[in-house]
Amino acid sequence: MIKIKEIYGYQLGYDESRRFFIIVDTDGTELAYGNTQDKTEEKAKALSKRDFVRIPIIRVNADGRVVKGEITSLDKLSREFWVSMEKEDNFYGSGRGKEMLGSNFMHYHEATERNLDLAKEIEAKAKDIADIKAEIEQLRTAMEKPINLEYFGMEA
Repeated sequence: MIKIKEIYGYQLGYDESRRFFIIVDTDGTELAYGNTQDKTEEKAKALSKRDFVRIPIIRVNADGRVVKGEITSLDKLSREFWVSMEKEDNFYGSGRGKEMLGSNFMHYHEATERNLDLAKEIEAKAKDIADIKAEIEQLRTAMEKPINLEYFGMEA
């Protein structure tokens, strides 16, 4: 086999004796073949999607909002992954989006039992912050003699 390139985590090669392209896994097992390189690459892409197991995740936003979802696919070649988040997530509109490994990846975490417990604590703290901000706003608006145009006898 003449090695051509690595694609979707598999080795793409050309078998001169059989005169076709083949996809081989890391163990050397032949997984698929085709008459053209393009068709064989399509088969490698399909294999990579079949091998992927969805990963339940959570994203913690800067405001403390926690959104559940899952990673639905991963393209190791381009280092991109697709996420599907809960419907009420306005971050993507549709709830589905593509991310690049290493960019916003630090905001995503596997939805383990411990992480879900920590996420509840984060949400509680975020609610506490929102309540305190509301109290501060109430106190601020209760203050008298604001310095504004009316203070100096001018019309607004």
